[in-house]
Amino acid sequence: MPRLLVSVRSPAEALEALAGGAAIIDIKEPTQGPLGRADAAVWRSISAVLPATVSVSVALGELPEWRNLPDPDRHDFEGITFRKLGLAGVGPDWRSEWADLRERWSVGPTWIAVVYSDWLSAAAPSPADVLEEALTVEGCTGILVDTWDKSHPTRVEESWRPWFIRARRGGLKIALAGGLDESRIERLAPLAPDWFAVRGAACRAGEREGTIDSTRVARLVQRVQGLCRS
Repeated sequence: MPRLLVSVRSPAEALEALAGGAAIIDIKEPTQGPLGRADAAVWRSISAVLPATVSVSVALGELPEWRNLPDPDRHDFEGITFRKLGLAGVGPDWRSEWADLRERWSVGPTWIAVVYSDWLSAAAPSPADVLEEALTVEGCTGILVDTWDKSHPTRVEESWRPWFIRARRGGLKIALAGGLDESRIERLAPLAPDWFAVRGAACRAGEREGTIDSTRVARLVQRVQGLCRS
């Protein structure tokens, strides 16, 4: 049954999302892009206020950013369940570059591969290529379908069904994001992702750079649960 993932940027927002019934708390900084990376200190402060039973994911930005950044300390990932890294702007050697990064970082949270539904605009690998790579990566347990250009909603539609089936049969969990609101969640429900991932729809005034509102989260949770029952 699909559940709700809510992206937050502070401990206060994390507690709002949890109070509203979010199943997964995702840490990111929305002003820094679709997978905006928050400081490791923010990761730690959010993890510290959440019960140990709550699953937490962290956005790591895009792979090319880590060419000029120091690797995180292994302790930075304490309390984190999943980590996801975008592939916008990568070159033809993205597979080996991602593999090198995973080897350097060694043990830690499991990986969530990232597909952009507008991959051409993002200069990212195609959904098919990312999926095939994810299916071979040890320690990759899921895949996120997001949008790179947040001024437009997801481009996922019914034609993606074979892709979803391939991912599911390969044992990957699927998170679906990209400007989702209640109407888009209802339209995409037949694809049966494991998680619907939201930011803007869970914020006051529906703006992704706003503040998470537990009432809006609760309404989205009820909507997802209602779709599942129907």
